[in-house]
Amino acid sequence: MLRKIRQIVIVALLLLCTGVAFGANLAKTNKLDTLTVEEQQQFLYYFYEAQRLIEKEDVEPAWELVQFCYALNPNDATINNYMGIFYDAFNQPQNALPYLQRAFELQPNEYWYQYAVYLLQSGNKQSEKIAIQNLQKVAKNNPKNEDVHTLLQKAYIHVKDYKNAFLIQDQLDSITGYNAASAMQRYRLNIVMNNLKQAIYEVERYLEEDPSDVQFQAFRLKLYEKTNQPSKKLIDAYMAILPYEPHNWVLMNNLAWHLCISGGDLTLAEKLSHATIMAEPSNSIYLDTYAWIMYHMGLYQDASFYIHRALEYAVPEAKKEIESHYKAIMKKLNR
Repeated sequence: MLRKIRQIVIVALLLLCTGVAFGANLAKTNKLDTLTVEEQQQFLYYFYEAQRLIEKEDVEPAWELVQFCYALNPNDATINNYMGIFYDAFNQPQNALPYLQRAFELQPNEYWYQYAVYLLQSGNKQSEKIAIQNLQKVAKNNPKNEDVHTLLQKAYIHVKDYKNAFLIQDQLDSITGYNAASAMQRYRLNIVMNNLKQAIYEVERYLEEDPSDVQFQAFRLKLYEKTNQPSKKLIDAYMAILPYEPHNWVLMNNLAWHLCISGGDLTLAEKLSHATIMAEPSNSIYLDTYAWIMYHMGLYQDASFYIHRALEYAVPEAKKEIESHYKAIMKKLNR
């Protein structure tokens, strides 16, 4: 338990302390003028000592000092946020939430993250709605803040509001520029919405930027096959990825098959298919492809040899198609 507390508090501290010197930020934003001079000195001393102890992963005495700081100034946003973080680490969400909420209310542009995440993870629809409303306000006030927009997009996805998630992606692109991460998110959102036509557009758009991206080429192939694209378009997509996957036997077999059944280059199809059966001589799918290429090339004796081997190693899900090819080949041989 203590280890978990240490990990959570240390991570939270690092998030809070990024950027400018944290001491300057603390002095600027907290209302220390409500305290006496002596209380201000105590507050600052114990706060920085708590911070030092957290950095050393000495969490228990740090927790005592954070509580002391809170007793001195319960309207300090940073201390409220720390209180929430500690209670979260103690697995006491009912205690953590009010402090995270208070920190957000005091400084919404600083302490939005933990509060929003807590609300989104609550499983309560009203809490999720509040989190999104809060994030919308912070995003509006911070139009160039990538982190806020990223979490807001995740919140929209969490509640299945994909339309707004797309709009946020446009905003993110204006901040960071269009890149692979943007293209991936657009692809995923379209897949979730079953908008395959738009998914193809997004994949092809990114491949214009980086034609060598094998992952996006694989996405394109999968989408083309799923949407029954014309043979030429599908073959071109296979040919584009082949130089980057020269030993991908599944890819080579599929390309050889499409070349064969579409009236394409049978010489190339034979070369590709032959490589697959050399690599995996007992693979019934590859043997069937090669036999069918032999059939289309008019080499019926060779086709007979390989279709018999395909039947010998046939897996149940492929047996029916292999048997139909067997009958067609035997018919040519008058058997």
